[in-house]
Amino acid sequence: MKPPPAVARYAAAVALVLAVASARVLVESRAALDEGRAAIARGAVDPGVRALRRAAHLYLPGNPANAGAYDALERLARNQETLGHQDHALLAWRAVRSSALATRWMVVPHRDRLDRANRRIARLMALLPPTPEERDTPVARREELHYALLLEDRAPEPAWVFVLGVGLALWIGGAFYAARHGWDDDDRPRARPLAAAGAAVAAGLILFVLALVRA
Repeated sequence: MKPPPAVARYAAAVALVLAVASARVLVESRAALDEGRAAIARGAVDPGVRALRRAAHLYLPGNPANAGAYDALERLARNQETLGHQDHALLAWRAVRSSALATRWMVVPHRDRLDRANRRIARLMALLPPTPEERDTPVARREELHYALLLEDRAPEPAWVFVLGVGLALWIGGAFYAARHGWDDDDRPRARPLAAAGAAVAAGLILFVLALVRA
C-alpha cells in the first residue's frame, strides 16, 4: 500500500533537509579537523585545539572527522604531558571533555573518552601548585576531589529533554490539527477531530510541564 501523496512529499522534504544538514556537518567537521591538524603541526597549540574542538563538537554517527578530532586532541594532550606542558595538556583534555558533554543526547557517544579526560584533568589539576587551603592536602586527595567535581552533572537529564520535545510536539501538533480539521466548511465544530486534538494538546502539556519539573 502506497502512502498518500502528501505524506510522501513530507517524507521526501524531511529526508532532503536531513541529508543537507548531514552533508554540512561532514564538510565543516572535515575542514575544522584539517585546520586543527595544520595549526598543531606548526606549533600553534591554542588555535589548533579550538579547531579540533569544533570538529569534535560536530557530531554525526559514523563521521570519521569527528573521531579524528578526538584522536588528535588526545594525542596532543599526551604529548604535551610528556613534554611537561601542563597548561596545553589541560587545554586539550578539557576540549575532549567539553565535546563529549556537548554531543550527548539519550546516550553519551564518547563515554570512554569522557572518562579518560576526567581522569587526566583531575590528575593534572592536582599537580598544579596548591592553593593556601590545599597546601596540606596530599596530591592523591586533591586528585580525588577534582575528579569528584568533574563527575558532578548539573545538566538536564537527556531522557527528560527528549520527553520535553515530545510534549512540545504534541502540544503544537494538536493545536495545528484542531485549526485545520476541527471545523467543517460551514464553520461547525467536528467532534472527533477536536477530541483527538484536545487529547494530544492535553497529553503534550502534561509531558511538557513534567519534563520541565524533572529535567
